[in-house]
Amino acid sequence: MTVKPILSALVLCAVAGTTSAQSIANKEAPGVALETHSEETGLPYFAPGRGVVDHEAIRRRVLEVFDRQFGSFVSETQALTDAALAYCEGTSDEAAFKAQFRDTWMAWAPLDSYQFGPIESQGAALTVNFWPDKKNFVGRALRDLLNKTADEQADPAVVAGLSVGAQGLPAIEMLTYSDGVEPCPAVIGISGNLHRIAVDLHDGWFAEGGWADLARAAGPDNPVYLDASEFTKVVYTALDFGLTRIADTRLGRPLGTYERPNPKHAEAWRSGLTNDIIVAQLKGIEEVVRFGFAGDIAENNRSWIYTVFEQTEGRVDSIGMPVSEAVADPMSYIRVEGLQSKVQYLQGEMDQEIGPNLGVETGFSAADGD
Repeated sequence: MTVKPILSALVLCAVAGTTSAQSIANKEAPGVALETHSEETGLPYFAPGRGVVDHEAIRRRVLEVFDRQFGSFVSETQALTDAALAYCEGTSDEAAFKAQFRDTWMAWAPLDSYQFGPIESQGAALTVNFWPDKKNFVGRALRDLLNKTADEQADPAVVAGLSVGAQGLPAIEMLTYSDGVEPCPAVIGISGNLHRIAVDLHDGWFAEGGWADLARAAGPDNPVYLDASEFTKVVYTALDFGLTRIADTRLGRPLGTYERPNPKHAEAWRSGLTNDIIVAQLKGIEEVVRFGFAGDIAENNRSWIYTVFEQTEGRVDSIGMPVSEAVADPMSYIRVEGLQSKVQYLQGEMDQEIGPNLGVETGFSAADGD
């Protein structure tokens, strides 16, 4: 077969791909042709890496991921509120409540990376997860809550008026996993307040006039996003912050030094959820890359970064025990240190494999203020 027929066939495929793309209904702007990305897969009809990045398509796909992730937090906090009521009323046991508590924290973990938009404006990073807690603000805030009447403890509105230390996941963990502490009815009020926060965050993004609409209206008159690429940059920066948060804080704090590790500086050390939180945050970051960015990332870069994510998550499993226990054991300490190095390597590979494909670099990050 000669080269010319092959080229002709490729041209015909390209034309067919263009026609297919143009025929897909554009839900956001009826009558306007959709960009040349498959609505079903999120991937382009033409190979990326050709010097053209469709930031409007990236925005659309990223917002779909955010809608799922923030929506999951709404669902899990509602389930947590129901579980707290059942536990305190004696119609369910402690194990069921703890299982739902874990699921709720796992739903929050991906959102921890996005400390911009509604999470920033509503101060949710602190109210949901006041950590690191270097001065035991959670313990002191809980004492104030537990000094109130039972009805007040179970009232989400009362909890919302207290210090942020009493409002979030670490407060529930301290109540549930500390010896000699009665978690009921305070866990009812805290869970209900968390559900309110979750709903407010989702509405802050996706209600009419919310942050999603702000991102869609990118342009010279937009107070935040002068063009669509700026939203891509902010999201990319948020993912970089999430990896920094894992490496420097979730792992760096308990690691301390080889001679002086800090087991109780691990996040959620009482419940032993540290490792699960790290995996959940990694998977949340990967979800944005896979379903938000991937349509504009060349295949070789995309495949490699998926491999590095898989390797990094595997490093968490290989520790074999909670981080808080591992750092106290000389041999396991090395595994935690290896995980930290792998997360930092993933961060470097994101800079090399993902950022250049998207035409963006990291901007100002929440980590810059630490």
